[in-house]
Amino acid sequence: MEREALLRLLDEVPGEAFVACKDAIRAGAEYVVWDDTVPADQLARSYSRRAQHMAKIGTPMLGGDDAIARLQIAGGRPLRIGEAKVEDPPTHFQLFLTADATRVVACLGIDQR
Repeated sequence: MEREALLRLLDEVPGEAFVACKDAIRAGAEYVVWDDTVPADQLARSYSRRAQHMAKIGTPMLGGDDAIARLQIAGGRPLRIGEAKVEDPPTHFQLFLTADATRVVACLGIDQR
């Protein structure tokens, strides 16, 4: 996916994680969007468990609750997964896009410190 196209998609959705991810990609962060899809409800279950674990160990997750809610609302729809990584501060962004990659459904950021 072209960098400018992903930036436009991220710009369409309000939220702290979307803005932070967009800023990181605009600043040159490495990113990828995979072609394979996973059902949104499966992702919601997985990331809900991850969020609980992150909270337990004290690792901040930017936009985690919002992302999980968006994934739950998407139900069984297939979603593409993407990621972006930035070094300063070290953050891993997880992106969830529609199967045709025309909309970002959810985004979260995980502090890597």
